Amino acid sequence: MSLATPIAESLKLTDFIMQVVTKDLTDDVARRQARGDEGASIAWVIGHLLHYRHELMKILGSPEDDPFKEFSGSATDGMDYPALEELTKSWAEVSQRVLAVVSRATDQQIEAALPADGGPHAERRVLDTLIFFTWHEAYHMGQLGTLRKQFGLTATSDLVMAAAGKA
Repeated sequence: MSLATPIAESLKLTDFIMQVVTKDLTDDVARRQARGDEGASIAWVIGHLLHYRHELMKILGSPEDDPFKEFSGSATDGMDYPALEELTKSWAEVSQRVLAVVSRATDQQIEAALPADGGPHAERRVLDTLIFFTWHEAYHMGQLGTLRKQFGLTATSDLVMAAAGKA
């Protein structure tokens, strides 16, 4: 099995969950912030993760223009972000490209050392950064679940089980 296989499977799981947890949202709900007016919004989380998917492609040698880079800073309400429909469309498009890049990655490329200054959190190998990126996505997917519950929406686990035909 290639080192890219579990990374791709994790990304695919995030894609599935992202599709499920955004299906019943409106722009208004997607822009509500946690903790009143100081925490993240669902729109911010999606834009933030889109930026990091571009970073993932870059570290694997397939950089693209990143229209979400400006949305990668501190958590906001996402009022200046594209509409939710556009964000979810962008997610699907970027996901196809990310999965293609990951599927082409060789074990040698994934095991390669990073430049002396390391990755975003001082990782030393490409693999370490890819592991961080997949963990980072899982963290923020949990954040989406918390925001959904805070806003009185159906829990992520219930949505996922229903979508998988197990509810």
